[in-house]
Amino acid sequence: MPYTYISITSLKTEVKYWILIISILLFFSCRESNGSDSNVDDAPSEQITPISFTAIGDVPYNNEQRDGLIQIISRHNAIDPSEFVIHVGDIKPGALDCDEEVYLDVADILKTFKVPTFIVLGDNEYNDCENPVQGLEYWNKHFLHFNENWSFEPHITYQTERPENFSWMENKVLFIGVNLVGSQVHDSIEWQNRLTQNGQWVKTLLEEQKSSVDAMVVFGHANIVEAGPDKFKPFTDLFRAAAQSFGKPVLMVQGDGHFWIKDKPWQEQNITRLQIDGRDTAVKITVNTNLDYPFLFDRNFLN
Repeated sequence: MPYTYISITSLKTEVKYWILIISILLFFSCRESNGSDSNVDDAPSEQITPISFTAIGDVPYNNEQRDGLIQIISRHNAIDPSEFVIHVGDIKPGALDCDEEVYLDVADILKTFKVPTFIVLGDNEYNDCENPVQGLEYWNKHFLHFNENWSFEPHITYQTERPENFSWMENKVLFIGVNLVGSQVHDSIEWQNRLTQNGQWVKTLLEEQKSSVDAMVVFGHANIVEAGPDKFKPFTDLFRAAAQSFGKPVLMVQGDGHFWIKDKPWQEQNITRLQIDGRDTAVKITVNTNLDYPFLFDRNFLN
């Protein structure tokens, strides 16, 4: 019977070949077991719940806008689209006398919102009054800490030096409201001090919360970009420096101009400035920190 001759050399080569194959298979098997490419690394990060709020401002200026504001509130209450409302100032036209009845009337209207409603000072109900001190007294009486007319889960803090300035943190977003009015400067020292206090408030809050938040939203009334930017420098310089140090998305929501602007007016490209339409219109703003650019705007949500 014939037989096949296998050399010792050939046998050793074949054994080495199979040892190599088995070693490779064991190597990749161990990698999978050790989790170097495991599902843990590929798992999505924790998703943060977005926050939606409604911004209005420069309203009501007349009886027609008063009726329009009431209709906005009615539609808003019916569809419940937002967690809170922010009024960015000017509850009356500047030419109208600063009569306490106007403050009382608008306060009563805004109280019909079902969701918590915040408000910052506008110049028409304060700085443009014939007696600004009296206008501020009326505003404080009817609007200071206006949000406390509702229950609101996040803890609200108020600036000691300026109790009209408010802030809270929610879902990794820092919200700040400041007394930032435009128009004429009655007292340059008071103006400088107020704007500096506003800027320091933003700076301090960001320094305290920088590691805890992924975005910031600031509410103020005045157009500090086009409406005489030099007189707002005490605030603007501090605000921009704080935003630059923060390095994460910042949204500044203002009224004052009565037409829509959404832009990046400064070198700090993480700052978006939004001037709302005002009058009897509203915009829903959603902050979704799961996105690289977290700010979304819907001007037709009540249609």
